[in-house]
Amino acid sequence: MKQFSFRTLVRAFFALAILLAGVAMVPYVERPAAALEWRMLAGVYAPELSVHADEGAPGSAFAFTGSGFPAHKPATLFVNGRYLGRVMTDEHGMAQFVVQSPASDMALGHYDITMEVDMNASATQGFWLSSNAPLVWAPDGFAGPVFGFGLRLPQ
Repeated sequence: MKQFSFRTLVRAFFALAILLAGVAMVPYVERPAAALEWRMLAGVYAPELSVHADEGAPGSAFAFTGSGFPAHKPATLFVNGRYLGRVMTDEHGMAQFVVQSPASDMALGHYDITMEVDMNASATQGFWLSSNAPLVWAPDGFAGPVFGFGLRLPQ
């Protein structure tokens, strides 16, 4: 039986590693080259979620904008940890949506809205419902689906 030298084993290992790296890229064959950015391959994102007003009266509509998420992916929305709905991110990893708050005074308090794509990208932003605050609406021209929720959710 012929013995392999250490050098031969190292070369075989590196050849196998290169082959497996190529196989790992097979799911991305049909994607345009511009879509293969290092963040997608590394699973590293720095998402942000912003809201146009952080306080409003019950019945207010709060406009949210998410950015820095993976492009062309469904994002799941949560209010205080409970499912609210889904939106799609665009080619830049952005998404807009409106959260319509309940009109009841029983809904007073703080609400956290979380936007999450897979488990790699998540951001949270909150707002307060206060009887002393003015009624707020989404800015003119703000485009995005509207999601409503019932009375105060447990934290």
